Amino acid sequence: MTPTGRIIGLVLTCIMFAFSAWMYQRTGDWVAAVFAVGSLGYAIFFFSKGDSA
Repeated sequence: MTPTGRIIGLVLTCIMFAFSAWMYQRTGDWVAAVFAVGSLGYAIFFFSKGDSA
């Protein structure tokens, strides 16, 4: 993965997590919590794939 792709992925993942966490705090909806956990999974993926070609 290119460094630019990694950065874009991490930024979008952080935005998704922040939005999902905010929605969960406002509504208590379990779907928002699932999306927040999924966003963390994507963050791990983009963070760990940064050194691979």
